[in-house]
Amino acid sequence: MSGGFKSYVNMNEVEKTEPESQKKDVKKIANEVFGGPMEPKLLPGELVIAEGHNVLKFNSTDDFNHGVSGALFCTNFKISFVTANRSSYDLGELRQRNQLLSEHDIALTCVEAVYQVWNGKKKRLPPGSNIQGRVGILEIHCKDFRILPFSFKFTPKEAERNVVNAILHHAFPTSLDLLFAFEYNPGKNLRIGIADTPEFRAVKDWERELSRVHPSGWRVSFANTNFKMSDTLPEQFIVPSSLSDHDLNNSSPHFVDGRVPLWSWSHQNGSSLVRMVELRSDTTQTQYLERHCLPSTQVVPLMLRAIESTHPERTKASVIDLARLCPSPKYIQVAYYKLRDLCMPASAEDFWAADQKWYSLLDGTKWLQCVSACLSVSSAVAERIAGSRQTVVLREYDGRDLSCVVASVVQLILDCHTRTLVGFQALVQREWVVCGHRFTDRLHHVHAKDKDNEESPVFLLFLDCVWQLLQQFPSCFEFTETYLTTLWDSARVPLFATFLFNSERDRYVACMDAKRDKNDNTSPTLMPVWDWSLQFSDQDRLLFNNPLYGGKLAEYFPEHPSNGPTVVPPNPTNTLGSFKSRNKWKSKKKKQAGASTQVSFTTPSTPSFNGPLFPINIGAGLKLWTQCYMRWIPWAHTVGGGPPSEYFHQCLLVDELHILNMKIHSLEMSKPDEHNTSRESGMFFTFESPRGFDANDSLTSAFPYSPIGSMDRKSIVGTPLFSFLRRMSVSSYNGAAANGDD
Repeated sequence: MSGGFKSYVNMNEVEKTEPESQKKDVKKIANEVFGGPMEPKLLPGELVIAEGHNVLKFNSTDDFNHGVSGALFCTNFKISFVTANRSSYDLGELRQRNQLLSEHDIALTCVEAVYQVWNGKKKRLPPGSNIQGRVGILEIHCKDFRILPFSFKFTPKEAERNVVNAILHHAFPTSLDLLFAFEYNPGKNLRIGIADTPEFRAVKDWERELSRVHPSGWRVSFANTNFKMSDTLPEQFIVPSSLSDHDLNNSSPHFVDGRVPLWSWSHQNGSSLVRMVELRSDTTQTQYLERHCLPSTQVVPLMLRAIESTHPERTKASVIDLARLCPSPKYIQVAYYKLRDLCMPASAEDFWAADQKWYSLLDGTKWLQCVSACLSVSSAVAERIAGSRQTVVLREYDGRDLSCVVASVVQLILDCHTRTLVGFQALVQREWVVCGHRFTDRLHHVHAKDKDNEESPVFLLFLDCVWQLLQQFPSCFEFTETYLTTLWDSARVPLFATFLFNSERDRYVACMDAKRDKNDNTSPTLMPVWDWSLQFSDQDRLLFNNPLYGGKLAEYFPEHPSNGPTVVPPNPTNTLGSFKSRNKWKSKKKKQAGASTQVSFTTPSTPSFNGPLFPINIGAGLKLWTQCYMRWIPWAHTVGGGPPSEYFHQCLLVDELHILNMKIHSLEMSKPDEHNTSRESGMFFTFESPRGFDANDSLTSAFPYSPIGSMDRKSIVGTPLFSFLRRMSVSSYNGAAANGDD
């Protein structure tokens, strides 16, 4: 770059320079690099609310010693930092590039808290407040565990105040209609590419699901058309055929939120998985209902008889009380806060101090205990369905939190279709989105002062459970951990409506209100998250493809025995115990030995990608999802190692297999080889063109999120965290994982 511009500014040296000369240099370089003033890339309907120039963005891990100079914008969608430093954007192809949010952008709904740092002291700024004086350094804490500090030292006071106040107001909306999803206006030419992912808002999607699993004695009900029976259930759902819509309408007032029992999934042996809420405890209302509807004492027996009638052997259904077996949403939130504090060190000193007590601090968060409980309950339920041939009814107070987790994990254990990309997305859409998980409350999208904070990352807990299964059975999932991390990140992007609402009715009402408020009386374009082409290029979406997936390898080895179905006999000793009785880790050898005698793990001798999965849910079988929780901590990164290095070599191997397979096919057909594009293998890294770099020098354990930065840092070799991460980097193939081998 010309003009003597320095992108990295030392604060001690800046004190001696003239601010006005810096302004001219920044604007001059901006014109040279961008061909005009520095401006953020705006989406249709996105507006700039406030902007400040000559802002310094610091690296939070560098104690505010060096910063990048640029302009900070607050729009109705994001906080965007635009810099003239071209090297800040030149990271090659080793980073996932989001087409909606650049490297220096933060979605407004991803902001956790805003702090003012002044003279070494940190003060949290209240949402919606107005700042009158100087801020100094503004520190933004994000929900993806990033910490982004900005200095307004050389920014005019009025611009600084406008930007800070805009962030404090727009990052904490007080109602859903203030989110960008209702302002986005892509135009009439937008084509949504989600044809393969059913949204379960039409009866054909439910009928297609019924035809896929072939359950006996179940039908699609229309009793909730126009949400006349329940505000939190979808308009169509599946119920026993023996129950008429009249029976459902008479029974629903007795259940919490009017949610009658609904079908989730059926096994090929005839057993089913059903979700049910508790009966209402309002005595006055109950007396009224008993005079006008079915008596409350007859409601549950009627429902259970109808559910049991769908089983070929008419066996008694097993009712599982999730409140006793799983952590509460409040418990999950407390554990999440502790995990966040551990994985968001404010400085290098905090990180290395925590490293000395890493295992005890991780244990103290109780996050992995929550994961263990959900996996344990899901495994036991799966064993009852597949082994004991018993229909299971999951009972939860309102049926919108832990029942979503357990019902989804059970299907992942038993149904290989849900382990494909499309099948998994359909699972989330069916069990979470349309069945009424409270995304608005649990993800804290709205910050209303007159409403209690009901935030709880239940959906993240579910994704962590899926990640644990992926680590133990890497050949059984079509997608990668990068896909799971990206899905969690997308849940906090206010453009997508998939994870915005508490229910389908809330979605419908919000659309009608927005349509009424518009001058042209048109409905807002609510975008689904499943159209990944809106966020990522074709190349970056290849990061979702798992090179170890058995369904992919079956194309090259169709006669391999691992491609056939494998039946895993359920483990009869894996019984259900209350969550409180399992609220302490078995850390001592004596306790570990006792636990190992009580729980055994049965695994197939020949792993099969389409067989059932019964995971290890205690002790060494569980790991910390480092890509999601520790990707922004440079001191924890391993250069040239970890799972990304394995992923690189796995991609090359599969790509080479694809090339060889194409050549063999070409020779058999006596035709010239027309398949010269190795991209057809669907791998991000390719054998013929491995992107001209050495994986040992270019990849870090945070790939594809955090680029390799300054390596002028203390080594983690020999520390407890290094031992932990080294164990995380070892391949966990199906057989080894099932036996608990490190």
